[in-house]
Amino acid sequence: MTAHWVFLHGINNTPRVWAPIIQSMAMTVRSLSPEYPPTTDIDAIARLVWDQCPDNAVLVGHSFGGYVALAMLAQRPAAVAGIALVNSHARADTAAAQAIREQSAQAADAGKYSQLVEAVTKTVYHPDNLSKGHLMRSRKAEAIGYGAARFAAHQRACARRPDREAVLRQFTGAKLVVTSEIDLVIDPAEQRSLAQRCGAAFHSIGGAGHMLPAEQSQRLADHLTAWGCAL
Repeated sequence: MTAHWVFLHGINNTPRVWAPIIQSMAMTVRSLSPEYPPTTDIDAIARLVWDQCPDNAVLVGHSFGGYVALAMLAQRPAAVAGIALVNSHARADTAAAQAIREQSAQAADAGKYSQLVEAVTKTVYHPDNLSKGHLMRSRKAEAIGYGAARFAAHQRACARRPDREAVLRQFTGAKLVVTSEIDLVIDPAEQRSLAQRCGAAFHSIGGAGHMLPAEQSQRLADHLTAWGCAL
């Protein structure tokens, strides 16, 4: 059975962030990149994505998309051929992280979404990429497409998600963890450790921050293609 790749985007992004990677891999994979509704239930998002994709799925999740991928894996492990977490992890939020997410959600509800996006931009990109106009224009366009309602809902979904490291560890299919040189959102050392604990392949890509799919799309596509050849 041919695998069907499912590309899952992060917070403040839309399926558009995966477009260069899907285009690069188009000759080798069948793919889907869904949009999420503004719901606070990550398991509900996972069920909606499953409604759109067939079995034998290869789940590729960036950041929040990784949490969606893990929820999908927990729901239907036999339907998953492989899972790749990009700038993501499997643990639940700490109480402190949950409080920060709720503050951010409330700020978005109060009409401050654009200020929130602007404030975190320097945190999610490699310093060398902040002056690249095409990346910053794409960042702004995706944030507009994503919107405050999704941001608030998905922050709350993150805060409420369970720890799913055991789900990843017990999965016997192909597993990949990809991080970037400078990820100030999710510690690269934690991502490496997760890969080791769960028996996943691991790669670190230079010249990128947390927004690896946008910053180094071709290099990420190359790693995914090479990994996918073994599926």
